[in-house]
Amino acid sequence: MLHSLPDPDQIEMPEPKSPWAVVDLIVFIVFFVLTVFLLPLGVMKIWRVFDPGLQITDLTAVDQLLLQGTMNLVLVGFIAFLIKVVHKESFLETIHWFRTPNFATGFLIALGATLAISVLIASSFFPPTEPTPIEKLLSSTKAIYLFALFGVGVAPLFEETIFRGFLFKVLSDIGGPGVAVPSTAILFALLHVPQLWGSWAGVGLIFVVGYILSAIRQRSNSLIPSFIVHTSYNAMLFGVFAMSTFVQKGVR
Repeated sequence: MLHSLPDPDQIEMPEPKSPWAVVDLIVFIVFFVLTVFLLPLGVMKIWRVFDPGLQITDLTAVDQLLLQGTMNLVLVGFIAFLIKVVHKESFLETIHWFRTPNFATGFLIALGATLAISVLIASSFFPPTEPTPIEKLLSSTKAIYLFALFGVGVAPLFEETIFRGFLFKVLSDIGGPGVAVPSTAILFALLHVPQLWGSWAGVGLIFVVGYILSAIRQRSNSLIPSFIVHTSYNAMLFGVFAMSTFVQKGVR
């Protein structure tokens, strides 16, 4: 008995995973704004139970560091919720956390260090009229050590997950790499505006660094290379800043 082949038009093909959409971006932006504004207020209300006269300007470098770390942890947790619970996808696959042969590790480390030195040299030609907020915070040896530990060991992982991991994926699905690369660089620079307030040249240089990190993420199709560059960049910055601070204190 002969059997005719099924009509190709009637074959049900499995639907591919739907890409991330504008609504996902809007949801994250709303949550991000609420976190940035409401979380510090909530923390301040709790602290004022023990110290009624406490103002946000009274927070020490350690306090602000803990607050920044808490906000980053909340944001990464929300990203994990969107990926795992809402979209039911793999977290590591979504943020593209996997090895890639595109760039050698030594090259990435050298690139991060070179970027840091280049930024320091360029910044010397555009000094701010007064110390930036981050320079004021790094006024003690303890603060420098804590910021170095956070800036090298924690911040690159959180920031790369947020910007080059999640946001890059969403923006790339919406508008392609041509939208994802500059957009994540701009958002990355805006994140550092409070730390560099008054040094607009510094903000511009951070945008350039963010653009390079996003370009590496796009070229490698992986988050690990940009994470390595970011970690190397921060390590060199804090290393040079710490050495210069200790030298100045020694001279005095």
